[in-house]
Amino acid sequence: MSSSTNEGNTNKPTLGYWKIRGLASAIRYQLAYSNVSFDQEVYEQGDGPEFDSSCWFDVKRDQGLTYPNLPYFKDGSLSLTESGAIQRYCAKKWCPELLCDDDAEMYGKAEMVSGVVNDIKAIFTSHTYLMGDGDKKKLADAVMSCFARIAKELSGSNFLIGDRICCADFVFVELVEMMEFVSDGEIFKAHPSLEAYRNRMFELPNMKEALEEEKKLTFNNKCGKINNGV
Repeated sequence: MSSSTNEGNTNKPTLGYWKIRGLASAIRYQLAYSNVSFDQEVYEQGDGPEFDSSCWFDVKRDQGLTYPNLPYFKDGSLSLTESGAIQRYCAKKWCPELLCDDDAEMYGKAEMVSGVVNDIKAIFTSHTYLMGDGDKKKLADAVMSCFARIAKELSGSNFLIGDRICCADFVFVELVEMMEFVSDGEIFKAHPSLEAYRNRMFELPNMKEALEEEKKLTFNNKCGKINNGV
C-alpha cells in the first residue's frame, strides 16, 4: 500500500463508532482512498434481548463533542459528529477533489446525488431498526425502484456524477453492498450496471483492502431486525 497522506504525524485522527459497518463504512472507505491513517474507538452493543449500549451512553457526554453522537471524528483540537460533515471535512483536508467544488455544475450534481443516496439510506435504516419485520425481501422490494433510477444513470457513467468520484460514491457503494445482501444478489441481475459500478469502486486505490476489513463486521447493530453474519 502506498504511504499515507498523514504519514509521520504521530497524532492520527480518530474515528469513533459502533462495532458495525453502518454509517462508518463510507468514512473508512474515503479515508482509505485518501491514504489517511487513523485510529478507531469501537463500541460494541451487548447481546439481546437487552442489547446493552451503556459502553457508549455512559461516556457519550465525556467526549468533548458539541453534538454528541456516533460516528464522531477527532482530529487534533477538532471534534466532529454527523457522518456527512465528517466526510466533507476529510475531503477538504486530505482529498479536496472529492468535493467537486472547483466546478459549480459538478458541485451541484454532487450535492444532489448525496441527497438522493441519503434518502435511500434512510429507507434501509427505517426497515432495519424501526418499521420492518426482519423480512429481507420486503426491504429489497421497497428500495429496488430507488436503485433503478441510479442504475440507469450509471449505465452511461463510471461514477455517480460522471467520471469524477465524489463523497457520495463511498456511501452509495456500501448501499450496493447491503442491497446485494438483502436481495440475495437479485439487484445485479436486474441492474448489471450496479455490479460494474461496485467493481470499479473496489478497484480504486486501497478500496479492496478496505472492503476486506468491512467484511469482518455486520452491516447493522445487534438490535437490528435485518443483519448479516460474519
